[in-house]
This record gives sequence, structure tokens and C-alpha cells, in this order.
Amino acid sequence: MTDILFRNESDGSAFEMTQPKAARVLGDVRAWAATNGFEHITFWRDAEDASKYWVQLGEDRLHYWIHETTFSEGHHENVEMQLDYARGAQRRASAGYDKFDK
Repeated sequence: MTDILFRNESDGSAFEMTQPKAARVLGDVRAWAATNGFEHITFWRDAEDASKYWVQLGEDRLHYWIHETTFSEGHHENVEMQLDYARGAQRRASAGYDKFDK
């Protein structure tokens, strides 16, 4: 089963995603991770803008974020597409193109 972590970028501390509507989204994230071979996914809450959750797939921390409302408002229908985009960012970084994403 995939580990899904939420951390604060400011100090690295973990926090729980307790929004009631987040359960469906987290289920979809786990299913996506299992299909795509990721054992853990971490969402880092931005230090300056708490509505941005930066994505880390496995060991790769990416220059791609998902909005907090995806979890708090239960936008499960969008999360698979957003994680596909994040995986694309991971591939660009591996190829050395991440410098163009900033």
C-alpha cells in the first residue's frame, strides 16, 4: 500500500489531512500510485502560500503543485490528471529539462 504523507515545507513537520472530503481523493491517489509504481507520495505545504501543496513522487520532489481545495473540497475527478502532469514534470527533470519549468 502506498504511503501518502503531508508535510510543512517551512519545518518539515508532518500533518494529517483531516478534511472529510479528502478520503475519496486520497483513495484515488493511492490507486494512481499503485498503478504507476510509487510506494510513497508526499505533498509539501508551501511556506508562503498554504493553498499550494508541492508534489513529491517517490524520492523526486517536483516543481509542480496541487491546490489545497483538491483535498478540502474533494475534487477526486481531477487528481489523477494532476498526478499524471506531476509524473510528466518528474520525467522532464530526469531528462534535464526541469530548469525550463521554473
